[in-house]
Amino acid sequence: MTSRRGAFLRSRGLPLLTLILLACGGGDNTGTPVTPGTPRISAGELRGLEISVERNELRVGQILGPALAYGRYDDGTTAVVEGVWASSDPQVVEVGEAGALTGVAVGRATVSASFEEYGDAVDLIVLEPNPRYERDQPDDRPGPQIHAVYALPSDVEDTNLDRYGDIERSLASIQHWLGDEIGHRLHLDTTGGKPDVTFLRLPFTAQEGEERAESLLVDLAAAIRDGMGTSPDKAYAVYYAGRFGEACGSAAVEDRVAAVFLDAEGCSATAMGAGEERASTYEAVMVHELLHVFGAVPECAPGRLETSPHVGGNVQDLMYAGPEWSREVEAAIDPGRNAYFEHGLPDCPDTSASDYWRPVDRVEAPAGGVRTPRLHIPFEDWPIRCGLH
Repeated sequence: MTSRRGAFLRSRGLPLLTLILLACGGGDNTGTPVTPGTPRISAGELRGLEISVERNELRVGQILGPALAYGRYDDGTTAVVEGVWASSDPQVVEVGEAGALTGVAVGRATVSASFEEYGDAVDLIVLEPNPRYERDQPDDRPGPQIHAVYALPSDVEDTNLDRYGDIERSLASIQHWLGDEIGHRLHLDTTGGKPDVTFLRLPFTAQEGEERAESLLVDLAAAIRDGMGTSPDKAYAVYYAGRFGEACGSAAVEDRVAAVFLDAEGCSATAMGAGEERASTYEAVMVHELLHVFGAVPECAPGRLETSPHVGGNVQDLMYAGPEWSREVEAAIDPGRNAYFEHGLPDCPDTSASDYWRPVDRVEAPAGGVRTPRLHIPFEDWPIRCGLH
Protein backbone atom coordinates (compact mmCIF):
# COMPACT_ATOMS: atom_id res chain seq x y z
CA MET A 1 0.00 0.00 0.00
CA THR A 2 1.37 3.41 -0.90
CA SER A 3 1.75 5.62 2.15
CA ARG A 4 -0.15 8.91 2.00
CA ARG A 5 2.39 10.32 4.42
CA GLY A 6 5.07 10.66 1.74
CA ALA A 7 2.79 12.50 -0.66
CA PHE A 8 1.69 14.81 2.12
CA LEU A 9 5.24 15.70 3.10
CA ARG A 10 6.25 16.29 -0.51
CA SER A 11 3.27 18.52 -1.14
CA ARG A 12 3.98 20.58 1.96
CA GLY A 13 7.75 20.60 1.65
CA LEU A 14 8.07 20.23 5.43
CA PRO A 15 11.47 19.47 7.02
CA LEU A 16 11.40 16.04 8.58
CA LEU A 17 13.43 17.12 11.61
CA THR A 18 10.96 19.88 12.38
CA LEU A 19 7.73 18.00 11.89
CA ILE A 20 7.66 14.22 12.11
CA LEU A 21 4.56 12.60 10.65
CA LEU A 22 4.36 8.90 11.34
CA ALA A 23 2.72 6.58 8.83
CA CYS A 24 -0.04 4.36 10.15
CA GLY A 25 -0.66 0.66 9.85
CA GLY A 26 -1.92 -0.75 6.59
CA GLY A 27 -2.85 -4.16 5.26
CA ASP A 28 -5.96 -5.81 3.90
CA ASN A 29 -9.16 -5.54 5.83
CA THR A 30 -10.95 -8.79 5.14
CA GLY A 31 -13.97 -8.04 7.32
CA THR A 32 -17.37 -7.00 5.98
CA PRO A 33 -18.39 -3.89 7.95
CA VAL A 34 -22.03 -2.97 8.28
CA THR A 35 -22.85 0.65 7.57
CA PRO A 36 -25.05 1.92 10.44
CA GLY A 37 -28.68 1.87 9.41
CA THR A 38 -28.06 -0.33 6.36
CA PRO A 39 -29.94 -3.68 6.47
CA ARG A 40 -27.94 -6.81 5.74
CA ILE A 41 -29.73 -9.94 4.61
CA SER A 42 -29.14 -13.14 6.57
CA ALA A 43 -29.87 -16.60 5.23
CA GLY A 44 -31.06 -17.73 8.65
CA GLU A 45 -34.44 -17.46 10.32
CA LEU A 46 -35.00 -14.53 12.69
CA ARG A 47 -34.97 -15.53 16.34
CA GLY A 48 -34.77 -12.21 18.18
CA LEU A 49 -33.97 -8.50 18.15
CA GLU A 50 -31.46 -6.46 20.11
CA ILE A 51 -30.93 -2.68 20.28
CA SER A 52 -27.41 -1.25 20.36
CA VAL A 53 -26.84 2.34 21.53
CA GLU A 54 -23.62 4.30 22.06
CA ARG A 55 -24.52 4.79 25.71
CA ASN A 56 -27.60 5.15 27.90
CA GLU A 57 -27.02 8.80 28.77
CA LEU A 58 -27.41 11.95 26.71
CA ARG A 59 -27.81 15.68 27.31
CA VAL A 60 -30.60 18.10 26.51
CA GLY A 61 -30.12 19.20 22.89
CA GLN A 62 -27.72 16.35 22.07
CA ILE A 63 -28.30 13.98 19.15
CA LEU A 64 -26.87 10.46 19.44
CA GLY A 65 -26.84 7.53 17.15
CA PRO A 66 -28.37 6.23 15.23
CA ALA A 67 -29.33 3.45 17.58
CA LEU A 68 -29.18 0.15 15.71
CA ALA A 69 -31.57 -2.78 15.74
CA TYR A 70 -29.77 -6.10 15.24
CA GLY A 71 -31.68 -9.19 14.19
CA ARG A 72 -30.43 -12.48 15.69
CA TYR A 73 -30.74 -15.49 13.41
CA ASP A 74 -30.80 -19.22 14.02
CA ASP A 75 -27.55 -19.73 12.09
CA GLY A 76 -25.70 -17.66 14.70
CA THR A 77 -25.44 -14.51 12.58
CA THR A 78 -26.66 -11.01 13.33
CA ALA A 79 -27.62 -8.24 10.93
CA VAL A 80 -28.85 -4.66 11.11
CA VAL A 81 -32.55 -4.51 10.32
CA GLU A 82 -34.93 -1.63 9.62
CA GLY A 83 -36.78 -1.56 12.91
CA VAL A 84 -39.81 0.57 13.75
CA TRP A 85 -38.73 2.97 16.50
CA ALA A 86 -40.72 4.55 19.33
CA SER A 87 -40.12 6.53 22.54
CA SER A 88 -42.12 6.10 25.72
CA ASP A 89 -41.88 9.88 26.26
CA PRO A 90 -41.06 11.99 23.20
CA GLN A 91 -40.95 15.03 25.49
CA VAL A 92 -37.79 13.56 27.06
CA VAL A 93 -36.21 11.53 24.23
CA GLU A 94 -37.23 11.89 20.62
CA VAL A 95 -36.35 9.00 18.33
CA GLY A 96 -36.22 9.38 14.56
CA GLU A 97 -37.31 6.82 11.99
CA ALA A 98 -33.70 5.72 11.49
CA GLY A 99 -32.97 5.49 15.22
CA ALA A 100 -31.40 8.92 15.84
CA LEU A 101 -31.88 9.91 19.51
CA THR A 102 -32.43 13.52 20.62
CA GLY A 103 -32.41 14.67 24.22
CA VAL A 104 -35.40 17.01 24.64
CA ALA A 105 -35.74 17.50 28.39
CA VAL A 106 -34.27 16.20 31.64
CA GLY A 107 -35.79 12.86 32.58
CA ARG A 108 -35.95 9.18 31.69
CA ALA A 109 -37.52 7.44 28.74
CA THR A 110 -37.57 4.01 27.11
CA VAL A 111 -36.72 3.68 23.44
CA SER A 112 -38.00 0.58 21.66
CA ALA A 113 -37.63 -1.03 18.26
CA SER A 114 -39.71 -3.73 16.61
CA PHE A 115 -39.12 -5.87 13.53
CA GLU A 116 -41.51 -8.57 12.38
CA GLU A 117 -42.78 -10.21 15.58
CA TYR A 118 -39.73 -9.31 17.70
CA GLY A 119 -38.83 -6.24 19.73
CA ASP A 120 -36.36 -4.81 22.23
CA ALA A 121 -36.09 -1.69 24.41
CA VAL A 122 -33.45 0.35 26.26
CA ASP A 123 -33.82 2.83 29.11
CA LEU A 124 -32.21 6.25 28.60
CA ILE A 125 -31.54 9.15 30.93
CA VAL A 126 -31.33 12.76 29.78
CA LEU A 127 -29.25 15.24 31.80
CA GLU A 128 -28.64 18.96 31.64
CA PRO A 129 -25.58 19.95 29.59
CA ASN A 130 -22.41 20.79 31.49
CA PRO A 131 -21.81 24.49 32.12
CA ARG A 132 -19.49 26.12 29.62
CA TYR A 133 -16.38 27.92 30.86
CA GLU A 134 -14.24 30.28 28.82
CA ARG A 135 -11.71 30.86 31.61
CA ASP A 136 -9.77 28.55 33.91
CA GLN A 137 -11.98 27.92 36.94
CA PRO A 138 -10.80 27.80 40.59
CA ASP A 139 -8.81 24.63 41.17
CA ASP A 140 -9.84 21.91 43.60
CA ARG A 141 -6.18 21.40 44.47
CA PRO A 142 -2.90 23.27 43.99
CA GLY A 143 0.13 22.02 42.14
CA PRO A 144 0.91 20.47 38.74
CA GLN A 145 -2.14 19.26 36.83
CA ILE A 146 -3.54 18.70 33.35
CA HIS A 147 -6.09 21.25 32.14
CA ALA A 148 -8.43 20.28 29.28
CA VAL A 149 -9.24 22.67 26.43
CA TYR A 150 -11.89 22.39 23.71
CA ALA A 151 -10.44 24.53 20.92
CA LEU A 152 -12.42 25.44 17.80
CA PRO A 153 -11.18 27.30 14.72
CA SER A 154 -13.27 30.40 14.04
CA ASP A 155 -15.31 28.79 11.25
CA VAL A 156 -15.90 25.31 12.73
CA GLU A 157 -19.33 24.29 13.98
CA ASP A 158 -19.56 23.97 17.74
CA THR A 159 -20.55 20.38 18.56
CA ASN A 160 -20.53 20.98 22.33
CA LEU A 161 -17.97 18.35 23.24
CA ASP A 162 -17.51 20.14 26.56
CA ARG A 163 -21.20 20.69 27.33
CA TYR A 164 -22.31 17.22 26.24
CA GLY A 165 -19.66 15.42 28.29
CA ASP A 166 -17.61 13.92 25.43
CA ILE A 167 -14.32 15.37 26.71
CA GLU A 168 -15.18 14.41 30.27
CA ARG A 169 -15.81 10.80 29.18
CA SER A 170 -12.62 10.80 27.12
CA LEU A 171 -10.60 11.86 30.16
CA ALA A 172 -12.38 9.29 32.33
CA SER A 173 -11.51 6.49 29.91
CA ILE A 174 -7.89 7.67 29.86
CA GLN A 175 -7.79 7.58 33.65
CA HIS A 176 -9.37 4.13 33.75
CA TRP A 177 -6.85 2.70 31.30
CA LEU A 178 -3.83 4.37 32.92
CA GLY A 179 -4.77 3.06 36.35
CA ASP A 180 -4.91 -0.51 35.06
CA GLU A 181 -1.89 -0.15 32.81
CA ILE A 182 0.72 1.65 34.93
CA GLY A 183 -0.77 2.14 38.40
CA HIS A 184 -0.85 5.92 37.84
CA ARG A 185 -3.43 8.41 36.70
CA LEU A 186 -3.16 12.00 35.62
CA HIS A 187 -3.50 14.87 38.04
CA LEU A 188 -6.45 16.42 36.22
CA ASP A 189 -7.43 20.03 36.81
CA THR A 190 -10.86 19.78 38.41
CA THR A 191 -13.37 22.27 39.75
CA GLY A 192 -16.18 21.12 41.99
CA GLY A 193 -14.98 17.55 41.59
CA LYS A 194 -15.34 17.50 37.78
CA PRO A 195 -12.73 18.09 35.05
CA ASP A 196 -12.31 21.78 34.31
CA VAL A 197 -12.73 22.05 30.54
CA THR A 198 -12.23 25.46 28.92
CA PHE A 199 -13.96 26.39 25.67
CA LEU A 200 -11.67 28.38 23.36
CA ARG A 201 -12.80 29.89 20.06
CA LEU A 202 -9.63 30.45 18.05
CA PRO A 203 -8.73 33.58 16.05
CA PHE A 204 -8.04 31.61 12.85
CA THR A 205 -9.99 29.34 10.51
CA ALA A 206 -9.50 25.61 10.14
CA GLN A 207 -7.77 26.12 6.78
CA GLU A 208 -5.50 28.80 8.22
CA GLY A 209 -4.62 26.46 11.06
CA GLU A 210 -3.66 23.67 8.69
CA GLU A 211 -1.58 26.03 6.58
CA ARG A 212 0.43 27.10 9.63
CA ALA A 213 2.28 23.78 9.47
CA GLU A 214 4.73 23.37 12.35
CA SER A 215 3.63 26.65 13.97
CA LEU A 216 0.10 25.36 14.62
CA LEU A 217 0.89 24.09 18.11
CA VAL A 218 2.79 27.27 18.94
CA ASP A 219 -0.24 29.27 17.84
CA LEU A 220 -2.53 27.05 19.90
CA ALA A 221 -0.33 27.64 22.93
CA ALA A 222 -0.42 31.40 22.28
CA ALA A 223 -4.21 31.35 21.92
CA ILE A 224 -4.49 29.55 25.26
CA ARG A 225 -2.29 32.17 26.93
CA ASP A 226 -4.19 35.06 25.35
CA GLY A 227 -7.67 33.62 25.68
CA MET A 228 -7.70 32.07 29.14
CA GLY A 229 -4.32 32.62 30.74
CA THR A 230 -1.85 29.91 31.63
CA SER A 231 -0.25 28.61 34.79
CA PRO A 232 3.38 27.44 35.09
CA ASP A 233 2.11 24.41 37.01
CA LYS A 234 -0.24 23.23 34.28
CA ALA A 235 0.03 21.25 31.08
CA TYR A 236 -2.77 21.46 28.52
CA ALA A 237 -4.69 18.61 26.91
CA VAL A 238 -6.23 20.22 23.83
CA TYR A 239 -9.09 18.69 21.85
CA TYR A 240 -8.66 20.65 18.63
CA ALA A 241 -11.61 20.59 16.22
CA GLY A 242 -9.42 20.84 13.15
CA ARG A 243 -6.70 18.99 11.32
CA PHE A 244 -3.12 19.09 10.24
CA GLY A 245 -3.03 16.73 7.29
CA GLU A 246 -2.77 13.13 8.43
CA ALA A 247 -1.35 13.86 11.87
CA CYS A 248 -3.66 12.58 14.59
CA GLY A 249 -1.98 14.63 17.27
CA SER A 250 0.95 16.83 18.14
CA ALA A 251 2.82 18.22 21.11
CA ALA A 252 4.64 21.46 21.85
CA VAL A 253 6.89 20.25 24.65
CA GLU A 254 8.24 23.59 25.83
CA ASP A 255 4.73 25.05 25.94
CA ARG A 256 3.39 21.94 27.73
CA VAL A 257 0.64 21.49 25.14
CA ALA A 258 -0.60 18.10 23.92
CA ALA A 259 -3.26 18.10 21.23
CA VAL A 260 -5.46 15.64 19.37
CA PHE A 261 -6.80 16.66 15.96
CA LEU A 262 -10.47 15.72 15.84
CA ASP A 263 -10.77 16.22 12.07
CA ALA A 264 -7.56 14.46 11.05
CA GLU A 265 -7.43 12.72 7.68
CA GLY A 266 -5.26 9.98 9.14
CA CYS A 267 -7.51 8.79 11.98
CA SER A 268 -10.55 6.60 11.71
CA ALA A 269 -13.94 7.81 12.85
CA THR A 270 -13.63 6.03 16.18
CA ALA A 271 -15.97 7.54 18.75
CA MET A 272 -14.26 9.91 21.17
CA GLY A 273 -15.41 9.72 24.75
CA ALA A 274 -17.66 6.73 24.12
CA GLY A 275 -17.46 5.54 27.72
CA GLU A 276 -15.26 5.25 30.78
CA GLU A 277 -13.99 1.79 29.81
CA ARG A 278 -13.80 2.28 26.04
CA ALA A 279 -10.58 4.17 25.41
CA SER A 280 -9.55 4.03 21.76
CA THR A 281 -7.79 6.13 19.14
CA TYR A 282 -8.32 9.67 20.42
CA GLU A 283 -7.49 8.66 23.97
CA ALA A 284 -4.37 6.80 22.81
CA VAL A 285 -3.24 9.86 20.86
CA MET A 286 -3.76 12.14 23.86
CA VAL A 287 -1.71 9.91 26.17
CA HIS A 288 0.97 9.59 23.47
CA GLU A 289 1.26 13.37 23.19
CA LEU A 290 1.21 13.90 26.95
CA LEU A 291 4.07 11.42 27.30
CA HIS A 292 6.04 13.61 24.89
CA VAL A 293 5.31 16.59 27.14
CA PHE A 294 6.55 14.54 30.11
CA GLY A 295 9.82 13.78 28.28
CA ALA A 296 9.30 10.60 26.27
CA VAL A 297 11.27 9.19 24.61
CA PRO A 298 14.63 10.46 25.98
CA GLU A 299 17.76 10.28 23.82
CA CYS A 300 19.43 7.95 26.32
CA ALA A 301 16.69 5.33 26.05
CA PRO A 302 17.61 1.99 24.47
CA GLY A 303 15.70 1.45 21.24
CA ARG A 304 14.97 5.14 20.68
CA LEU A 305 14.82 6.07 17.01
CA GLU A 306 17.55 8.32 15.67
CA THR A 307 15.08 10.54 13.83
CA SER A 308 12.40 11.12 16.48
CA PRO A 309 11.60 10.63 20.18
CA HIS A 310 9.83 7.32 19.63
CA VAL A 311 10.74 3.65 19.91
CA GLY A 312 11.09 1.26 17.02
CA GLY A 313 11.21 -2.19 18.57
CA ASN A 314 7.98 -3.26 20.25
CA VAL A 315 4.96 -2.74 18.00
CA GLN A 316 2.64 -2.63 21.03
CA ASP A 317 4.47 0.27 22.64
CA LEU A 318 2.31 3.42 22.69
CA MET A 319 5.37 5.40 21.57
CA TYR A 320 6.14 3.03 18.68
CA ALA A 321 6.96 4.44 15.25
CA GLY A 322 7.72 1.68 12.84
CA PRO A 323 6.49 -0.05 9.68
CA GLU A 324 2.87 -0.23 8.65
CA TRP A 325 0.76 -2.68 10.63
CA SER A 326 -2.07 -4.90 9.45
CA ARG A 327 -4.09 -5.81 12.52
CA GLU A 328 -5.52 -4.28 15.69
CA VAL A 329 -2.99 -3.39 18.38
CA GLU A 330 -3.33 -3.65 22.13
CA ALA A 331 -1.19 -0.70 23.14
CA ALA A 332 0.92 -0.52 26.29
CA ILE A 333 3.13 2.08 27.96
CA ASP A 334 6.77 1.00 27.78
CA PRO A 335 5.84 -2.71 28.15
CA GLY A 336 9.48 -3.70 28.69
CA ARG A 337 10.04 -0.92 31.25
CA ASN A 338 13.30 -0.15 29.52
CA ALA A 339 12.80 3.08 27.56
CA TYR A 340 10.82 5.92 29.17
CA PHE A 341 8.64 4.70 32.06
CA GLU A 342 10.02 3.09 35.24
CA HIS A 343 13.12 2.02 33.34
CA GLY A 344 15.53 2.43 36.27
CA LEU A 345 18.35 3.62 34.03
CA PRO A 346 20.79 5.92 35.83
CA ASP A 347 21.16 9.46 34.49
CA CYS A 348 18.30 8.96 32.02
CA PRO A 349 15.00 10.87 32.38
CA ASP A 350 12.03 8.78 33.42
CA THR A 351 8.50 9.99 32.69
CA SER A 352 7.18 8.09 35.72
CA ALA A 353 8.81 10.82 37.85
CA SER A 354 6.58 13.52 36.36
CA ASP A 355 4.60 15.55 38.88
CA TYR A 356 1.58 15.23 36.59
CA TRP A 357 1.01 11.64 37.74
CA ARG A 358 -0.78 10.46 40.86
CA PRO A 359 -0.34 6.85 41.98
CA VAL A 360 -3.31 4.51 42.39
CA ASP A 361 -3.61 0.88 43.45
CA ARG A 362 -1.64 -1.04 40.87
CA VAL A 363 -3.20 -3.98 39.10
CA GLU A 364 -1.12 -7.09 39.73
CA ALA A 365 1.01 -8.15 36.78
CA PRO A 366 0.55 -11.67 35.45
CA ALA A 367 3.28 -14.28 35.65
CA GLY A 368 6.49 -13.06 34.08
CA GLY A 369 5.86 -9.46 35.05
CA VAL A 370 4.36 -8.39 31.73
CA ARG A 371 1.20 -6.34 32.11
CA THR A 372 -1.72 -7.14 29.86
CA PRO A 373 -2.42 -4.17 27.54
CA ARG A 374 -6.03 -3.05 27.40
CA LEU A 375 -6.16 -0.14 24.97
CA HIS A 376 -7.27 -1.43 21.58
CA ILE A 377 -6.22 0.59 18.52
CA PRO A 378 -7.71 -0.16 15.08
CA PHE A 379 -4.98 -1.23 12.66
CA GLU A 380 -5.68 1.71 10.34
CA ASP A 381 -4.74 4.12 13.17
CA TRP A 382 -1.42 2.45 14.02
CA PRO A 383 1.26 3.63 14.50
CA ILE A 384 -0.04 6.95 15.79
CA ARG A 385 0.61 9.75 13.33
CA CYS A 386 2.35 12.33 15.44
CA GLY A 387 3.55 15.80 14.50
CA LEU A 388 6.06 17.22 16.97
CA HIS A 389 7.19 20.78 17.35
